[in-house]
Amino acid sequence: MFDSKTISSGWYGYEIFKRLIPLFDRKSNHSVLAGDYLGDNENQSMLFTAMNDSVTLRRDVDFEHSTQFFIVYINNLTEAMIRRFDEGLTGYKAYVGYADTTYSSVFKFLISTMLVNVCVKHGNIIIQGHEDDRNLDKDVNMSGYPFEENGYVCRSIPSYLEGTLLSYKIERPVIEGFEEDLEFSLNAISASPLPFTDFEVRVEEAKLAYLKNEKAGSMARAGLENVSNVELAARIKEKVLDSYIYNMAFDVEHNVQKFNIIIELPSVDGASPVRLLAALEYQAVNKVLRLITLY
Repeated sequence: MFDSKTISSGWYGYEIFKRLIPLFDRKSNHSVLAGDYLGDNENQSMLFTAMNDSVTLRRDVDFEHSTQFFIVYINNLTEAMIRRFDEGLTGYKAYVGYADTTYSSVFKFLISTMLVNVCVKHGNIIIQGHEDDRNLDKDVNMSGYPFEENGYVCRSIPSYLEGTLLSYKIERPVIEGFEEDLEFSLNAISASPLPFTDFEVRVEEAKLAYLKNEKAGSMARAGLENVSNVELAARIKEKVLDSYIYNMAFDVEHNVQKFNIIIELPSVDGASPVRLLAALEYQAVNKVLRLITLY
């Protein structure tokens, strides 16, 4: 997070990325999003509280209005990468601090509605969108940020493809009116995607026994060591209706359509929440989501 009020240039995004780009690992892969911390005057108290609860501050800052803050979101970061960015920006006056958005929070939800895609970094290549009427063989650095000056190669594709296929969505609960996002995702594995509202989540007794035996550590951390298959199915159903789905796949050999979801549950020891990956088989005909594994 950066305080744009400390930057004299009106193009503060450029000044910030000029500091950020050299800190990337040249071999790493990331989606990068950015934008202002937006909000109406009547929402400033809520925005301040969300920021205060999530951001690890590196200096004192006067919160005058949320829009003074510019946020850069980078996914797929290791602890070492986070330290490199944090330490590399410590002497930069505009640098306010950072937030770990691994787990759900009000701050994470808010920025998921504000930030836009800057690029996908794939090793030494920066991929961005360009105008839809530009020739496909033309590569343009549409953001204007100094990637080439730092030795990166810029590639671009039409924005209608970049926005649909390469724009990263920060994980958040499904917002009313955007349920169709799930159906678009399911369309990757099914010609007739159906909403999950009327689906039954099925956890077989044998599967639950296997999980309690082979995944005992994860189950215990999430307080699920004594859960029944009906209770576990209810927990999963609740999360399925409130989550994104990942890794959609169609196993042609076994005629199995499946996907993954991330289930976040409170830790029984009061530490960080427990994030479990659930793999589910999508049975559209029977309106069943069958648990394959959970860990």
